[in-house]
Amino acid sequence: MLTLFQWMCLFGILLVAFAGGLYPLLRPSRARDIQGFPLGEAFTSGVFLALALIMMLPSAFHVLGKVFPNLDFPLAFLVAAAAFMLLLALEHTSHIVAGEAAEAHVEELPALIPLIMTTMIAIPSFLLGAAFSVSPPDTAIFIFIAIMMHKSSAAFGLALMMVRSRLKHWQAWLTFTIFAFATPAGIILGADLHNSLGAYAMMVTKGVILALAGGTFLFLSTLHQFQFAAMIRICCTRAGFIFLLAGFLITALVRFIIGEAHRF
Repeated sequence: MLTLFQWMCLFGILLVAFAGGLYPLLRPSRARDIQGFPLGEAFTSGVFLALALIMMLPSAFHVLGKVFPNLDFPLAFLVAAAAFMLLLALEHTSHIVAGEAAEAHVEELPALIPLIMTTMIAIPSFLLGAAFSVSPPDTAIFIFIAIMMHKSSAAFGLALMMVRSRLKHWQAWLTFTIFAFATPAGIILGADLHNSLGAYAMMVTKGVILALAGGTFLFLSTLHQFQFAAMIRICCTRAGFIFLLAGFLITALVRFIIGEAHRF
């Protein structure tokens, strides 16, 4: 059962997702001339980086350390690395397909590219929703803010890629809807697990979810879309780097104020 706060966040995330994607889907010809929200992306990258390295991964390490006290191995970081490399593999695949289309002088993107990109954004969205549900309120609020900031720009970019591809109109809408509902589905599943699992099973699940979310945040803040990533494309400017640093420092300050991110 979701709390009132979680329901409000769930509908807020859905609203932002559809708000970000509606314009490209409804007006594809005009949307192609819009460049997005660069400084917002830079700030979000800083938030994601801090969430990964200062909140999610340390918390996952702490939780899994309590579950497996005799295991002399950084299990949380292994899980995070697995999530990171899975997303990296999907990113490579999309670039290979795009490169083949460019060599063949194809004007429209192959339908496979937005489908791959939807998968690699929907999976992190689902995991972040689950991490939101299993986190205490103080940390959950910051995760919610980060999701909201990223969801609109991701929705816009994904919808724009869809209208530039060979996807039919109904296929684009269906694929976009799957993306939009990925985070709410993660929130619902995370809440159900939190309420239904026993203490030990919940600690294992919580540690794994936080580790996966940490690897996801780390990937989204650094290598997502390679040469178009905010850290490379935007943060090379003074304003972009300042916004990146601001996102990181604000998140780090919140972590310092709230103390231990996950209490028992």
